[in-house]
Amino acid sequence: MDRHFINIVLVGLAFMILFTAFQATGMIAPSVLEGVKNDTINGTSFQGSGYISLAIVYTLFTIANIFAPVVVSTCGSSISMFIGGITCFLYVLSFISPMVWSYYLVSILFGIGAAILWTAQGVYLSRNSNEMTISRNTGVFWAMYQSSLIPGNLYVYLSIDTEMITRSVRYPLFTVFSIVSAVGIACFGLVIWRTFSERRRANSELLKNEEKVSCVDTVETLKIALRLLKTRNMLLLLIPFGYTGFALTFFQTVYPTCIGHLIKYGGGGLFGFITKPKTSLGRSRIVFVGFIVQLVFYYLVFINFPSDAPANETNNEAYFNFKLLISQILTFVGSFLIGLGDCSFHTQLFNILASQYKNTSASAFALFQLVQGGTSAVAYVYASSLAVEYQLLILVITLLLSTLALFVVLFSNANNDFDEASPLTIG
Repeated sequence: MDRHFINIVLVGLAFMILFTAFQATGMIAPSVLEGVKNDTINGTSFQGSGYISLAIVYTLFTIANIFAPVVVSTCGSSISMFIGGITCFLYVLSFISPMVWSYYLVSILFGIGAAILWTAQGVYLSRNSNEMTISRNTGVFWAMYQSSLIPGNLYVYLSIDTEMITRSVRYPLFTVFSIVSAVGIACFGLVIWRTFSERRRANSELLKNEEKVSCVDTVETLKIALRLLKTRNMLLLLIPFGYTGFALTFFQTVYPTCIGHLIKYGGGGLFGFITKPKTSLGRSRIVFVGFIVQLVFYYLVFINFPSDAPANETNNEAYFNFKLLISQILTFVGSFLIGLGDCSFHTQLFNILASQYKNTSASAFALFQLVQGGTSAVAYVYASSLAVEYQLLILVITLLLSTLALFVVLFSNANNDFDEASPLTIG
């Protein structure tokens, strides 16, 4: 089997395991913290906010993406992923016995670590792919990553049978999640081992070249990102970059919160496995299908949830007052559709960045994470207060603009002249 494909599968496995714990933690964080506020920690009541924590995470994530390429180019992509994974582990671990100061501290650390983690992932994916394998590798990775939504949430569903997550429920729940995160970090350790093994097998000239690459000047790295922003394709890609941030906040936090607040209540890997188009037409079809799928999801949310569902528990009626069973079915279908639609967009974005910006991958992926983190942070500011229909309006408008921008980039003949002219490879 191709060693590059083994590398992709191994990194996908590491992300799947690590984010099995993190994704589930993020989705139940508001409910967990509501339970913590009923406990007493060191004689004082816990007043931390999940929305504030995630706003901190994505704000630091945005800022840190400016410097993430420097860390990746200095440490290498495999070690950088390991460092980022540790911060994710600490974030999950903090929920065992959360205190305000420690909760917000690990939020800061994870915001920085996540920027390093995802920039390094993009570089690693690019370095282990070529024009013939990039679609396959992107699809396989994203399918494995999206699969992390299933086991974590299934474990939560089977473990929690009470409305309030008490201390007796929280301790074993997050002990298991912490162990799972540690296993994910161990997988990153294996990635590091494979990287050094491959380097030892490489000839000395290659090692010299890689050593020169790893010492890229900080200022030069930032200049590359600024030069990328002067190209038409990158400016167009900023639109879908921003949309993914708004969508990420909605389906990972707002949507689960709406479900939890609906008193009457008491997967997304498919595109990853089928996304192997090698032409612009084939890729644009995936984008268009993702566009339709996400529109359907937003419509289902609009008709199924009342306006105030993101803010508090509610008995208000939605646009259509469905019976409980029908409402639950629509919620389940919506969960599958958003995973499918999100996967279609991310696989094509990763495909474009890894193929068109192969020689400047660290800077390109950092710009992606920078814009995505910025819009996610903005979304968390209004997530708990803005009525659900206005949040959906923002998503639909940016989804439409993103789809049009991706079509232009995919059918453009100017496939990033800057990248082809640059001799620099980062990571």
